[in-house]
Amino acid sequence: MAISEDQYDREARAAKNQTLFREINERVSDLNESFSFVSELGEWICECANDTCLERIPMSAEEYDAIRADGARFFVAPSGGHVWPDVEEVAERNDRYWIVKMVGQAGRLARQADPRSNGDGPLPLKTW
Repeated sequence: MAISEDQYDREARAAKNQTLFREINERVSDLNESFSFVSELGEWICECANDTCLERIPMSAEEYDAIRADGARFFVAPSGGHVWPDVEEVAERNDRYWIVKMVGQAGRLARQADPRSNGDGPLPLKTW
């Protein structure tokens, strides 16, 4: 079944936004590790598809790495408005964050842009 151009654009935009937040959190990972002797939980940026979101999520480095094992998985704040049901599904929930998995074209784009999956790094923005 083919998807509409509007749906394709929404999926591409969601994947682009979430992979951007993932890139930021990959850099934050080093900082959180260096402060892990002070606090077990680091502070991460919500990886929802909303490009204006600034929510912070407490999470351990081990939890973060477990989510990063799949390039289509992201973590979002558990409050309303952080999940786009047409491009992702909630895979896990806890009090601090929810894990979402991008589906369809959004999932394929997110996996392609995953710097941990193939070593090629993120896709250039012009391909979005």
